Amino acid sequence: MKAYVLGLLYMDNWEWYEKYYPATAKLISDHGGKYLASGVKPDMREGKEQPSAYVLLEFPDITSAQNWYDDPKYKPLIDLRNSGGRSEIYIIPGDE
Repeated sequence: MKAYVLGLLYMDNWEWYEKYYPATAKLISDHGGKYLASGVKPDMREGKEQPSAYVLLEFPDITSAQNWYDDPKYKPLIDLRNSGGRSEIYIIPGDE
């Protein structure tokens, strides 16, 4: 069963992005994941705070998504991303 990662970013600055993106994209691929969608300021219909950006990833299964997020190589990249603001990251199981 596929799994998805939804990331909502609330950023004050983007200075971290040039280092973050290539390394993160490689780790996502290494764990069998791929980008489905990403961009800035999604069309928010409900909620209290407009995200600056979003990302939607697909993985072959929930274990692959969890292993990507828990990969020790990703921890410094999380810290780098969070230097620009805050994020909400959700791992979501797909339907069978």
